[in-house]
Amino acid sequence: MIVKDETLIIPGIGASSTVIDMSEQEVLLIKGNPFKKTQQVTHDFLKDVLKIQSEASLPFHYLYTYRNPLTIIGFYNGRVSFVVVWDSYGVLIDGVRVSKGIMAIVFNYGNEGMQVLKDADGSIYMYSLKGIAFIDEKNDDTVDGVIIFKSCSN
Repeated sequence: MIVKDETLIIPGIGASSTVIDMSEQEVLLIKGNPFKKTQQVTHDFLKDVLKIQSEASLPFHYLYTYRNPLTIIGFYNGRVSFVVVWDSYGVLIDGVRVSKGIMAIVFNYGNEGMQVLKDADGSIYMYSLKGIAFIDEKNDDTVDGVIIFKSCSN
């Protein structure tokens, strides 16, 4: 279902037609060649790219970037480790539109298990047990990005 619907976001499973643990070849088959591919390195998306201090870790060896919607796919050992969809694009599997904002998301998922990671400019609302995080770059209740990763409960 998720592979056929570019707008569907499923916590801990996938988004933007990409599923966690999918191989690089499967991603290329479904999404085509990326707009951009980074060099092979070992980094952490939260610490090294978003510059957020966190106990959580989203490791990657390289990133694929796609446009429309702007999507970043992190690969670790040749498999998808996380998917980031920028903008308020998409709808959660439980029917909540991401464009409704952070408060609508918190109302839907609640405060239990939510960790708020703050930096000088914004916040990330992370639900590690669900495998989803929401980026609010200016703390203005707007979802600027959604990160899907393998949930801690898996």
